[in-house]
Amino acid sequence: MAETPPFEYVTGGDDDVRLRRIGTNGPQAGTIGPRPDHVLFWLSDGRAVVTADTGERWEVEAGRPVMLSAPVAYAFETDATRMTLLHLSPSFLHTVAARADAGTDPWEFVQPVAGDIRLEPLRTLLREVTTQILDPGLPDADRRAVNRRVAKVVLSTFTRSRSDVENRLRRVVRFVHEHAAHDVTVGDIGDAAGLSERGVQDLFRRTLDVTPMQYLREVRLDRVHLELQVRRRGVVTVREVAGRWQFAHLGRFAAAYRRRFGESPNETLARTGGA
Repeated sequence: MAETPPFEYVTGGDDDVRLRRIGTNGPQAGTIGPRPDHVLFWLSDGRAVVTADTGERWEVEAGRPVMLSAPVAYAFETDATRMTLLHLSPSFLHTVAARADAGTDPWEFVQPVAGDIRLEPLRTLLREVTTQILDPGLPDADRRAVNRRVAKVVLSTFTRSRSDVENRLRRVVRFVHEHAAHDVTVGDIGDAAGLSERGVQDLFRRTLDVTPMQYLREVRLDRVHLELQVRRRGVVTVREVAGRWQFAHLGRFAAAYRRRFGESPNETLARTGGA
């Protein structure tokens, strides 16, 4: 993909799901031909313009995941210096799609617009599992579970689905993101889409492979992490920020935070000048 050698290259995963993190020396331009795997990519900085051989064209800003279909060729230009590529085996996606009754061929991808709420579950998941995918010591059973979650969320994000399911998913995801700081129950989340508790549990399981409360917890952890990183003025404590995002038990919160981000909340606060 690059005209000059990368100065950083980290990879990990298996034949079903493999992640590559790349750092480059400057602007890049070239083509990505048809290849064995589908590729989900996102930029850490800069922008890119991607044009498919079908004539479709996307302007991609940092943080927006874009799905590239294996049989399609693409031309690209980018000024990004850091990007991540997630390779997914078509046969693995097909298997997961068949089990989930996705109702479409998993190579018929659509690109949500940049502000589409459907991208939020994917962004949340990628922040959670990137380190796990790269970990060569991840147990096989855990890797299979991570791979399956990634595949299900990719399919729910980038493939056409029945409009009723898609609309309900958008409504519950938007509700979770807008009310993450509030005392929210499974029933509240279901009410946002006119679903019973059992119905909303099933919706999350089939499309995101997590429970509604697990998804809410991951969103809250992301909000705490962001707030600890940017709150650099005034007196800020971990207890204060955690409480604002409905984490009442500091011990369990700190353990979940370390699993997610690889450091304690106090370490994040100290590293960013807040302590």
